[in-house]
Amino acid sequence: MKRFDKYTVQALGFALIVIGILLFILALLAPPYMSSLAPCAYPGCPLPWYWWIPGASFISGIGLIIVGIILLILARRMKPERRTDAAEGSPEVHA
Repeated sequence: MKRFDKYTVQALGFALIVIGILLFILALLAPPYMSSLAPCAYPGCPLPWYWWIPGASFISGIGLIIVGIILLILARRMKPERRTDAAEGSPEVHA
């Protein structure tokens, strides 16, 4: 398997940071749905599915931002791939 290029890792890290920020903002703007229903009759009743959306987007947003920052740091330490025209040979051969 070919190793990723510096710019590919950098672009992936930036994309993960952008997606993470969008999920984080979604979690902050979408509070859990509050209904006027009576509370659970017994303790430990499961929460409805729509209560988990803000929490899941908050946690995954933070996780994606952290992974994106790590990828940007790794891309900064990588050297760009050198492009050589070894398949074509040296210019003196074709002259």
